[in-house]
Amino acid sequence: MTPRTKSCLRRHWPLALNIFLVVALGRYGVVKAYEAWQTQQFNVVEIAFAAHNVVMLTFILIRRRHQAMDINVFHQLVALAAFFSGIAFVKAPTESLPLTTTAQIIMAAALVLSIVTLLNLGRSFGILIAVRQVKTGGLYSVIRHPMYFTDILWRVGYLAGNLCWPNAAIFIASSGCYVYRAMLEEQFLSQYPDYQEYKKKVRYRFVPGVF
Repeated sequence: MTPRTKSCLRRHWPLALNIFLVVALGRYGVVKAYEAWQTQQFNVVEIAFAAHNVVMLTFILIRRRHQAMDINVFHQLVALAAFFSGIAFVKAPTESLPLTTTAQIIMAAALVLSIVTLLNLGRSFGILIAVRQVKTGGLYSVIRHPMYFTDILWRVGYLAGNLCWPNAAIFIASSGCYVYRAMLEEQFLSQYPDYQEYKKKVRYRFVPGVF
């Protein structure tokens, strides 16, 4: 491989990866929306889920290149496990109307908050542990990891509406991955003075006054 070819690959592989993610995740979102439409379950949660996917996929496609990335493979596997863990949940709809309603409210709220968080992040959104630009406004002025908080909150709602032992186990593992990922990410970003200052201003990771 010539130096020119290597340079070309280094320059274009991030765009190729972004396009792949948009196609793969977009296909998943379309399939989920079609299934909901076919089963006449295209409710406010599905609408919020579709809107969330549109915003997320847009930012994946136009996101800025990272300045640095954690090269520890295990750390990145934790990040990927957290992000894709929602796919592992199984459908086990509860027959309790109050529980179903509660689950839908929680999931809709989580998706709306997630959209707000995505807008706060903008082109700095990423799936792997990397540094693009330290964001301190919006929900990031309240807690350090609002994106992971909303992802866990959505899983709380899904578990409430699809309560079974496999989903409970997935929820525990998924939440653990998000918490661990947050700690790994902070460890990586703390090498930068801007993030060190940010941690001093925003003390809590997920819940103000608690953790």
